[in-house]
Amino acid sequence: MKTLKMNKFKKWSAGVCMLLALLVTFSACKKDKQENGGGTNVEAKVTSYYPNSGKAGTLVTVEGQGFGTSINNYSATVSGKNADVISVTDKAVVLRIPADGITGKISLKAGSKTFDVGTYTYQDLSVKDVSPANGPAGSQIRIIGEGFSSTTTPAAVLINNVAALVVSVSDTLIVAEVPKDAGFGPISVKVDGKEAAGRNFTYQAITTMKPLTGGANTRVVLTGIGFESVAANNKVDFNGKTAAVVEGTDKQLVVLAPDGVATGPLSVTINGQKITGQTFTVVGKPVINTVSPLSGPKGTQMTIQGDIFSTVLDENKVYINNVEVPVKSVTATAITLTIPGGTGSGNIRVVVNDQATTGPAFKDQTLGIASLTPDNGLAGTTVTITGTGFSTNASENKVYFNNVLTSVKSATETQLVVDAPVNLSTGIVKVAVGGLETTSPQIFKRAGVVTLAGGPTTSVFGRLQGIAVDSHDNVYATDAGTGLVKKITPGGTITNLQANGTDIHFSSPNGIYIDSQDNIYVADQGASQVRKITPSGQNTVFTGGFQPGKITMDAAGNMYVGLAGFGAGMNKVTPTGSYTKVNGPVWLASRPAVDAAGTIYYSDNGLDGGTGIHRTIPGVSTTLFAGQYSSGGYADGIGRAAMFDGVWGLVYNSENQLVVGERNNRAIRLVNPATAAVTTILKASYGFTDGTLAEAKFATIEDLAIGKDGSLYVLDGANNAIRKVILK
Repeated sequence: MKTLKMNKFKKWSAGVCMLLALLVTFSACKKDKQENGGGTNVEAKVTSYYPNSGKAGTLVTVEGQGFGTSINNYSATVSGKNADVISVTDKAVVLRIPADGITGKISLKAGSKTFDVGTYTYQDLSVKDVSPANGPAGSQIRIIGEGFSSTTTPAAVLINNVAALVVSVSDTLIVAEVPKDAGFGPISVKVDGKEAAGRNFTYQAITTMKPLTGGANTRVVLTGIGFESVAANNKVDFNGKTAAVVEGTDKQLVVLAPDGVATGPLSVTINGQKITGQTFTVVGKPVINTVSPLSGPKGTQMTIQGDIFSTVLDENKVYINNVEVPVKSVTATAITLTIPGGTGSGNIRVVVNDQATTGPAFKDQTLGIASLTPDNGLAGTTVTITGTGFSTNASENKVYFNNVLTSVKSATETQLVVDAPVNLSTGIVKVAVGGLETTSPQIFKRAGVVTLAGGPTTSVFGRLQGIAVDSHDNVYATDAGTGLVKKITPGGTITNLQANGTDIHFSSPNGIYIDSQDNIYVADQGASQVRKITPSGQNTVFTGGFQPGKITMDAAGNMYVGLAGFGAGMNKVTPTGSYTKVNGPVWLASRPAVDAAGTIYYSDNGLDGGTGIHRTIPGVSTTLFAGQYSSGGYADGIGRAAMFDGVWGLVYNSENQLVVGERNNRAIRLVNPATAAVTTILKASYGFTDGTLAEAKFATIEDLAIGKDGSLYVLDGANNAIRKVILK
């Protein structure tokens, strides 16, 4: 029994010894393989060396990959003469050039592998190091070596065979400027017919950047040259704010704009060298104003109207019910696409450069409204509704204007004709057919023009000059032809302005203004005074001593009066009636408009012939704010890109925008005081017609005022009429 146990122990011991021997052998083989020119997964090779010339004792760096780390496993020769190996890593071997050698090949042996590195030239000229070894065009590099100075010709520097500008030279140092498009390659120096090459230089540049606009978390792709393939080694900032690099190759980086990003240049820093790219402009999320239609079948053409869309097609993405729909065309304010069908019903989402906005819901159905023609009008206006899925039986289509039902006059599958109902108000139009409902892509505005009083065939007015509206929407118009101020009630009844039951007669009434307490101020140009008439009927002289024209007041009760005659300018009248001259205005064409800060806006015959809007900041400056110094024209735009012709009416609305009445263009325009953007509310052709904003005709627009509901009251001088423009 004892002998049997001993035999088993011997067999177990022999097995363990054999296993240990195999492990030692495997480890030794693996170590030998690593130290003889590479690891198991990386092929050993030489990629570059530097310098390629110099004196005995010069240290040459051989770069590559897959080298072992045991210095005892390496040897080197120059033209067959042994060179000392100074240090090794898996990517670089440093050797010392031997004394008394001759120009020839450098050979490196690593274990059983031999590498033909390249030629080394014994000479005084040598490029030993370059700092930095990467950078963009225009950056400076320091080349360290020997033999750079010359008494005959200056040293020349090339980067990848592209000539560089030499900034300064000493025998051991050259400062040079990196040329454009240098690429990747060795830095070489030429002096007195000799040439020496150093380490490779990496040229860096950003060639494209996409997109150029966006906000936080916008994904920006940079293409170029010389990036680090390890994403983390590229430091990217947006106008100084660090951004995350999510992908990287030597030719492309993908980065995310950081939180708090501000408009400014994008930069990439690699090994301390900064490359500056294009400006990244921060914009808000896309704005969705209207979508047309909001329902429909496959093949329906959809238009999304809004703002802050990209004009680059692929930078805009549209989703319906979270299903991406290809975009057909884009502008900064409109996106068009074709409904593919099968998206299901759900919200529309627009994503521009990773900035998303959710819009209204779309119904994936046969019934849909594409457009309303016109999209504004008053009760009785005939409206054509264009869309799909309507019943050809008119009575089977139910049409609602802001929830007020109207009858359908005629119907086809794609078109309904209706009249706007009597109780019309601004709102959405809805069509119901069977069990389906759809709504219009935009609201139908209760808007249009009606004549409140007068007309070209009437004689109720003599020569109208100015208008104003009180808190009860009574309109007051100065009539220089009769010397009276006419009062027109909301129902159109015309009477004369009175005090104590007696008509008030004026010499030549011109401008008129009504304050928040319904005090009426009348500029009597012929009497050289401004009269004040209170609601109780008191009639007093507010100020005088000059010939007043158009007038307005600020919130503090100061009056601003345009004076009659060229070069007469403008007076500012205090609540007590004393006045001073306002610097800037010359000969006002319009009534002035004054904001809370005292900034004055007006049109000036003496400065531009009434074709622009000037801004005077008292004590600071007078400038042309919008419009041009010209003979007049018509164009919307920003500031001086816009054109006017005959600005005679000017007043603030409740949104603090300037409403402009143009005599000669027969137009009503809006001017944003913050941006100087000019847009059009109405532009009429010549004539005398009430109706929608598109149908209405005017002869001249010479003054305007705003009612408490936002309606505009327009003095149509050549038609001898007071017109009301309903906008809500």
